Amino acid sequence: MKIGIRAHDFGCLPPVRLAEKMAAQGVEAAQLAIPKAIAGVESYAQVTDGLLREIGAAFREHHIDIAVLGCYIEPSLPDEAARKAQLDTFRLGLRCAAELGAGCVGTETTLFSGPEQERPAAYDILRRSVDAMLNDAAKLGVTVAVEPVAAHTLNSPALAARLLQEFRGGGLAAIFDAVNLLTPARIETQAALWDEALAAFGPDIAAVHVKDAVVKDGALAPALLGEGVMCYDNIMRWLAQHKPGVALLREEIAPETAARDLAVMRAWAGR
Repeated sequence: MKIGIRAHDFGCLPPVRLAEKMAAQGVEAAQLAIPKAIAGVESYAQVTDGLLREIGAAFREHHIDIAVLGCYIEPSLPDEAARKAQLDTFRLGLRCAAELGAGCVGTETTLFSGPEQERPAAYDILRRSVDAMLNDAAKLGVTVAVEPVAAHTLNSPALAARLLQEFRGGGLAAIFDAVNLLTPARIETQAALWDEALAAFGPDIAAVHVKDAVVKDGALAPALLGEGVMCYDNIMRWLAQHKPGVALLREEIAPETAARDLAVMRAWAGR
C-alpha cells in the first residue's frame, strides 16, 4: 500500500516546493486539489497546460503518485443551473487528471439535510449527474470516484453499492473514508459497519482516506491517528489481501505531526 496525504494539508505552494515537502516525509501518493494546493491558482478554470506540465514534472521527479485529483463538487444540487455549473467545474478537473495521469477524479455527493423520504429524489439527481460525469470522463480515459459520507446524499454502503452497480463498467469507483461514514451512534459497532462497507463496495475502492476522530460535543472531531475512536484493524487486513497497491491518504494531517502520523500508517500497512 502506498502511503500518502492530502497535498494541501502541507500548504498552498509552487509545485516543486510542494513536492519537495511531501517527499521529505517519505510521501508516495497524494490527493491533489490544484486550487487548494498550488499557489496562484484559485479555480480549475485558471489551470494552464504549462502549469500541468510543471506539476507533473515535480511530482514525477519526487516519485509521488497523484492517486486522486480532488475536484469536490455538489452533484446533487436540486437547482439545475447551479448543478450545471458544478459539472462544468468537474469537466475541467477531468482534463487536469488526464494530463497528469491521476488515478481518478474524486468528489463527494452534496450535503443532505432533508427528511429521509426526500433522499430518493436527491439520489436521482446524483445519478443523472454521475451519468454526465462518466460520459465526459470516458472521452479522456479518466476514472470518476465518489466518496460516501453519512451526512450526504450517498450516505451508506448499500446506496454506494447501488450507484456503483448502476454504472458497472462505466468507469465509476469509490473513495473509502471510514470516518466520513461513521457516526457517534455507530462507534461501538464500527467493525460491522466496515465489514458492510467493504462487502458493498470494497472491490471498487480507488483510494482510502485515513484519519481518526474523537467525540466532542456530540460530534466527531479530528484526532491524531491511533488516539481516537477509529479501529482500522479489519480495514487494513482486508486491504492487504484485496487491494495491496491502494493509496492510503492521510487527511487533516498537520505538518508538525506528519512524521508521527505517517509512521503509524506504515505500521498499519505492515511496512
